[in-house]
Amino acid sequence: IISNPAIGPAKIGIIVESMTTGKCIFEYNPDKRLVPASNMKLLTSAAALIVLSPDFHYATRLITNGSVRSGTLFGDLIVEGSGDPTISGYFNYNDPVYVFKDWTKRLAELGINEIRGDLVIDNSAFSENPYGDGWNMDDVNRCFCAPRDAFTFNNNCIQLEIIPSAHNEQGFQFVMEPVSGYIRLVNRLNSRNIMGRDTVRLNYTDPRTLEVTGSKRPGSPETIHYVPVRYPAEFGGFILKETLASGGIMLTGDILCARNCPNLTDITQRKNNGQLRTLAVYRSVRLSDIIKVVNKLSNNLYTEMLLFAIGRTSGKAYTTRNAAAITFQALDTAGIDMSGAVMADGSGLSRYNLVSPRQLARLLQVMVSSPYSGYFYESLPIMSIDGTLSRRLKGSRASGLVRAKTGSIAGVRSLSGYITTYNDENLIFSIISNGHSSTAAIDKVVDRIVLRLLDY
Repeated sequence: IISNPAIGPAKIGIIVESMTTGKCIFEYNPDKRLVPASNMKLLTSAAALIVLSPDFHYATRLITNGSVRSGTLFGDLIVEGSGDPTISGYFNYNDPVYVFKDWTKRLAELGINEIRGDLVIDNSAFSENPYGDGWNMDDVNRCFCAPRDAFTFNNNCIQLEIIPSAHNEQGFQFVMEPVSGYIRLVNRLNSRNIMGRDTVRLNYTDPRTLEVTGSKRPGSPETIHYVPVRYPAEFGGFILKETLASGGIMLTGDILCARNCPNLTDITQRKNNGQLRTLAVYRSVRLSDIIKVVNKLSNNLYTEMLLFAIGRTSGKAYTTRNAAAITFQALDTAGIDMSGAVMADGSGLSRYNLVSPRQLARLLQVMVSSPYSGYFYESLPIMSIDGTLSRRLKGSRASGLVRAKTGSIAGVRSLSGYITTYNDENLIFSIISNGHSSTAAIDKVVDRIVLRLLDY
């Protein structure tokens, strides 16, 4: 199967083991260190369960350095970013501003109807580049490559729906979510004399101006596009200010951030300017729910923020290098030898990541017999049923019998997880391919391996 010439000069590593005995059933370059793409999420999510516990949750505090007199808060409204990726509609009734509405309600209950101060976003805890080392900078206009920040909102992305006119005329309806004045849209999309496929391109001409170019035929189906914002903290702050205003609370000042923002402020000075008190706290869902988004949906931002949470346990200023060291130490202690592996990010977007199929198989073996086995196992996509495997081998005999994590960046494919065979054997497998010439061909090779293993 793996000698298929259609995949070209690929570097492939494979290992298959019995889950029950640990016996190796098949191996091919099992110790070759390869770029794993999103199989890196297996390391991050496993370490998060070990280091943070399944009950971990993020806590984002709304505080002030001021005091309330006659319905007016004299002072700043400060958001302490915790790296929580769940401030969105995903866990909040499909309402992206649910948390902000709840905060607005809380302030109203405290008798506040005006804030004479600035809205300060304390995103100082994450001090690294918003984009990880080894990320493809050609992807920064795509939501899967959204910038990292200690204060994230709505996956640090906007959703833009483009609805063409039903008639043969120039005209489009644009629906943006969340609804906000933060992004200015410039429409240069053409619908006249269009033949063939639609080509819609979205590019920023400045951090808050999104230009839509290309062509789209009249009467063609509406399309939904997801675009990351450049300054996540400012974006979230802007929409929080709008939400406060919609709830009858006017904030007279500016939106300021600690870093990665056009308008910066000294957070320490702000916090020392008066006695701090907490006005509201948003606590995320548990880690055991968050890792389902990480592994089933392969959400990169969620994973990067998990690595951030792991790194913060050291009590030191966050760096990816320190977080990676904590991750590897936790995995080594659990019995997974990470010698020679490289962790440049948590999500697998980086091409600097390196791991071997044997290391991934060992991780899968350790986790299935650990106290966290249920949480970890349930977080993985099910073949043909959900997550990133929902359309894979659809209608085949593999449906429901494979739980595995996919991985995909240009020139990289990976699949690692668990198989229950027709003979009720439980297998662990890891397959990584780098440098193949055809994505379709390597996917067929991997699928053939999975189908062959079902007969073991």
